[in-house]
Amino acid sequence: MNDCNELQSTFSACLDGELSDHQSKRIQHHLTECEACRRRWESLSGLDLQLQSSLRLGQIDDAVAAINRAADQRAAEQQAAEQSGGENSIMAATDRRRNPWTWTVIWAATAASVLIGVVIIGKQTTRARKERIRVPVSGEAPIVATLMRATGSVQILKPGSTQWDTVKQTVGEPITKGSRVRTDASVLCELQTPDECKIRLNKAGEVILHDAAKIELVEGQAWFRAAEQCEINVNFAIHDEASSIAATMACPSGSEFQCRIEFASASCASPSLTNAPTQMTVGANGYDVSPGESISIDTKQNVKREPASHSVAKVWQLPLLAIGPPIDRELTAVINELLAPIGRTKARHLNETQIRRLGPEGAIPLLVYAATETAPDQLVLRQTAVSLAGDLADHRSTQWLEQLLVDPDPYLSAQAEKTLERIAGEGR
Repeated sequence: MNDCNELQSTFSACLDGELSDHQSKRIQHHLTECEACRRRWESLSGLDLQLQSSLRLGQIDDAVAAINRAADQRAAEQQAAEQSGGENSIMAATDRRRNPWTWTVIWAATAASVLIGVVIIGKQTTRARKERIRVPVSGEAPIVATLMRATGSVQILKPGSTQWDTVKQTVGEPITKGSRVRTDASVLCELQTPDECKIRLNKAGEVILHDAAKIELVEGQAWFRAAEQCEINVNFAIHDEASSIAATMACPSGSEFQCRIEFASASCASPSLTNAPTQMTVGANGYDVSPGESISIDTKQNVKREPASHSVAKVWQLPLLAIGPPIDRELTAVINELLAPIGRTKARHLNETQIRRLGPEGAIPLLVYAATETAPDQLVLRQTAVSLAGDLADHRSTQWLEQLLVDPDPYLSAQAEKTLERIAGEGR
């Protein structure tokens, strides 16, 4: 009820077009769920329309025309009086001095008309801005997420349908409540909810969006980032041939988590040390998950805990982060984390192995980083990225290699030229 009261207090500002896009989307999402707030919104919207209809531009035009006619008539009388000369002219001038209220009335009426016109125009502008908030038609499934980016075609099964729709990397594709989203063995995708929570789905994955904050992971691996003041509940099942156990992972506000389903087991990781502590519930049992920790549980509820690396957890997402423009600054941050230890610590083997497993797709984010990261103190990391990408790149990396050909650093340009020659030779 407190949320309802808080949102209802912003309805007037929303009708006046004074809220941000994020606030407007939040109201729209809430209206799809709350019947009481929807009735309140419709009532206020109806009142707003009545107020607009009570003031007609046609009436203002008629009033202004009447004022103009009166002014023209008065001017004609003055001109006739001045042309009569002599005593009549003096009397007319005296009459003008004795009747200043006539002009006062005219100017006041004109000012009032202009003021009313400004109000009407303002109401029309507000009306246009207000139409960003669309109350769903009864029976229409509300939009709970949007497809933001994908490395290939994504399949969506709408509620009540038996036919999967193929969406070819369409940015801004709306996803309705109850829809299933899946990727094939070569595609990654990212979804965003009206509250700006993010869901990234790995290859051969599938999720059901029961609501913007209630996601079911059916298959594969997914990464979740909950926005501030918003929690995501991830449901999944741990199953084998003989049994199936329902499980839930709570992703607290401002945190990011990763869940993966495998045969007879499931794992959830809290890779960021800034995450809030949370819990993974399996059947009737709850298991604490601390920041920087990954927990894996099988159908017999055997528990295995391991450290979770924030940067390594992001490796599979690199091809998705490389999609631009603009280039996602998250890509730069992740590459910096991954490459910094290479050649200096035991993390070298782990990080490099994880990147190499991506194959040619892994070369693209490395080259995007090398071509767009211009900070002088990151030159060594840029060189490391190009060196590693040189072994992985194929024809899909040509654009970024050609850009690096003209880089002022001789090592980067030489490595780019060498890699392009290798790719050209393989194509013969």
